[in-house]
Amino acid sequence: SPPRPSRPAPSHDTMFATTAVRSFTIARAPRATTTSRRSSTTTARARKHPVTSTTPDASWDTVAFAPTRRDALVGFAALVASARALDMDAPALAISGMNVVKDTREGYQFLYPVGWQEIQVDGQAAVYKDIIEPLESAALNVYPTQRESVADIGTAEEVANTLVGKALTAPGAQAKVLKASERKDDAGHLYYAFEFVTKTKSYERHALTVVTITQGKFYTLTTGSSEKRWGKIKDRLQATVDSFQVYY
Repeated sequence: SPPRPSRPAPSHDTMFATTAVRSFTIARAPRATTTSRRSSTTTARARKHPVTSTTPDASWDTVAFAPTRRDALVGFAALVASARALDMDAPALAISGMNVVKDTREGYQFLYPVGWQEIQVDGQAAVYKDIIEPLESAALNVYPTQRESVADIGTAEEVANTLVGKALTAPGAQAKVLKASERKDDAGHLYYAFEFVTKTKSYERHALTVVTITQGKFYTLTTGSSEKRWGKIKDRLQATVDSFQVYY
């Protein structure tokens, strides 16, 4: 078989966020390295095209979370799961125009738009992006935590404002949370979801994020597009976050 291509160098935003997350924590936990092994996916891997990182910054609420050098990376993931968008009892079933990814080791699944390719980004569990539109992507992180629920961190609005203001926004960018919500799935997992916009000198991005905690793992899934493209692709991006499900 031909040799596997090497990983691309991470983008500036990725390096910033990956460095920042190392001192950001929500609970003391032993250091761990997560490896994503997806059991089913419908697109081929593509190891180029850097993606805007969605790994949180280390600076928010350090008093409440009391980080130390021995604290591990925080975890994230998410859902505002909609049974009308995806039959949760049949995870391999995708809706029109969407592919499905399922990781049985990390315990999650979600949909992403047809045509997006999987890329490898250090520090992130899964990243899918459009190869033409650089701001259209979905990025998932999974990290260890000793918290039992996102409710242990705060309300949906509090978590949204903190993450968007200090973690999901590049240095110097303007950010605004548009709305936040919460829901529970049939298994009792609590999910926070929020919509926000970020603006820099070079781009304006409209994004959706969902977060949840289960079985010692903290998940976050963020997807988005340029503000100009939002009206055309927002339904597919909403389907991505609505379809995210953890099942442990």
